[in-house]
Amino acid sequence: MKVKDERERLEKLIDDAPEKITDDVPVPGNIPEELQTQSTMGINFNDLKDQCNDEARIMLNHSIGFILNKDMIEGNEYLKNKLEVDVMSLSGMLYQLRVNEAMQKAMMEEVDRGFMHPRMFEVFSGLSKTIAEINKQLIGTVEAIKLTYKDIKNDIREKETDALGPSRNGQGMITQGDGGVVSMGTGDVINFTKRRPPVPPEDIQDIEETA
Repeated sequence: MKVKDERERLEKLIDDAPEKITDDVPVPGNIPEELQTQSTMGINFNDLKDQCNDEARIMLNHSIGFILNKDMIEGNEYLKNKLEVDVMSLSGMLYQLRVNEAMQKAMMEEVDRGFMHPRMFEVFSGLSKTIAEINKQLIGTVEAIKLTYKDIKNDIREKETDALGPSRNGQGMITQGDGGVVSMGTGDVINFTKRRPPVPPEDIQDIEETA
């Protein structure tokens, strides 16, 4: 192209340009479909967070449901707050697990399409180790949470027992509110013996002969 022709083309571009150039950026909704970037993993991360939160809550309910019933949790502000904190902790771990799994799946799809690079296999190996480690952490965390709630249940029982105070059952034994026997002193043994019916003489003779 000659210099004269180039000059004429540039002058035409300048003449056709609008008088005022704005810096307006098209919003995503106005971008033509062919120019929009497509999601490679097909994940809605907000929905994923909600899903992980639901999974964490179900996981906790199954883990501690046999330890503490719903009424005990609802009637204790500390337990309700602790449960929400534990749900948040497990939800974060589940989110990291799902994201790493999605990334690993995306890499496998890329390799399957022929886009292979030695670095991809190194990253894939690292993702596999991360996923395995998160799974171990999840199991360990759930078990630790179960032990914590067992200790809390025992503490609640002790406080309830202390509030009820000791009592005596029909045999004169000192019991706590949960029905467990605490002790039976000498006086209790004597009184219990006095309340028992006398042994018939023939039974005493049989005992002596046996001895």
